[in-house]
Amino acid sequence: MDKSLLKFTSIDHVLLHRRVVDTRSLGEGTVQAVLVEDGAQVAYVRGDDHKEFTAPPSALRAAR
Repeated sequence: MDKSLLKFTSIDHVLLHRRVVDTRSLGEGTVQAVLVEDGAQVAYVRGDDHKEFTAPPSALRAAR
């Protein structure tokens, strides 16, 4: 297996560690990380139920 496929790049994001709403699913939570996976940015969000979900950072907005 090519180990380069297992590499992820973490990036800083303005919403990192902030409470957000995913405008597509209306899920709410705190952004835990933003990674570049296969050339696309993916945000990992921990919801109020402590389950994590992913969303494109462009679909997130700061919660009120």
